Amino acid sequence: MRLSTAVEIVSNAIKHNIALAESGNARDSQYVTPMLWGAPGLGKTTSVNDKTNQLGIDLNTMILAQYDAGELGGFPILENGKMQRARPGYLPDKGTGVLFMDEFPQAPLANQNIAAQLINERRVGEHKLGEGWTIVCAGNDTKHRAGTNQMPSHVKDRLLHLEIEADTNDALDYFNSKQFTPELIGFIRYRPEYLHKFDPDQKASPTPRSWERVDSILKWKLDPVAEQNAITGMVGGPAAADFAGFLQVFRELPDPDMPFKDPMNASVPNDPSVLYALMASLASRVDGKTIKNLMTYLQRVPNKEFVLVCMKDALKRNTNLAKHADVTNWLRTEGTGLVL
Repeated sequence: MRLSTAVEIVSNAIKHNIALAESGNARDSQYVTPMLWGAPGLGKTTSVNDKTNQLGIDLNTMILAQYDAGELGGFPILENGKMQRARPGYLPDKGTGVLFMDEFPQAPLANQNIAAQLINERRVGEHKLGEGWTIVCAGNDTKHRAGTNQMPSHVKDRLLHLEIEADTNDALDYFNSKQFTPELIGFIRYRPEYLHKFDPDQKASPTPRSWERVDSILKWKLDPVAEQNAITGMVGGPAAADFAGFLQVFRELPDPDMPFKDPMNASVPNDPSVLYALMASLASRVDGKTIKNLMTYLQRVPNKEFVLVCMKDALKRNTNLAKHADVTNWLRTEGTGLVL
């Protein structure tokens, strides 16, 4: 499923669990614990971080594999002549939030077995998870060869399993929301097959996470040779080579300001790679003063797919543009299929 679909399910599970806690009469069996499965670099961890921020609740992330079993269960202490276990520091007891057990299947079997009680009974030994807290898990499957261990069957039975795959629209929405460089957005639109090609046999592969780091590399303004080597080290040779060709097209665009200055006479390219590059460039720079001229120019673009691409990216990067009268009218008449 798409990451956005999984996040919607996770969001509802969080709200459901919080409402149960607030009701004061919830049974442990009513709580739902989502488990995000997917290849490395898809954005599982980032999506949980972003969702808790949107909901305005706390986030306590723990990497299950970084603990030993004794730590997870709480170290033994002597209290009034009896052995007790100290409350584990990762286990919140106040407030409202998400206890996020990341890289869950990478943990040893003993750790997963201890976490099983936490998932099912919301406790570890005598120590209960705070009523306002809900659990979310994430990790990679064995097929991804990411140091994954088999998950015991009783643990699997206690989770809501969400299998995630890369989705271009989800990734580009995220890239635009973070103001990624237009050349990177244009390339992924032009060559979406390079969004996610994770290969466990290679040192570097293209994934949404590695492209985010390429965005940082592009902003370093390296010399061309150093830049190409850095990008190759981030996404691997084939993706970097094709991206280099697209970068050359992007950086040789004929005056990309012309559609803003003279929308009726600015040239309209025919080459798809040039059009993708130009649309991404225009979307990244348009504002409330230039949107009218941009829309005049876009009316001259014969392939309306590129118009939709440009407008979607522009509106994702600057949501205030949707309030402009010309944009409102376009959304009502020509952009009815656009999902913002």
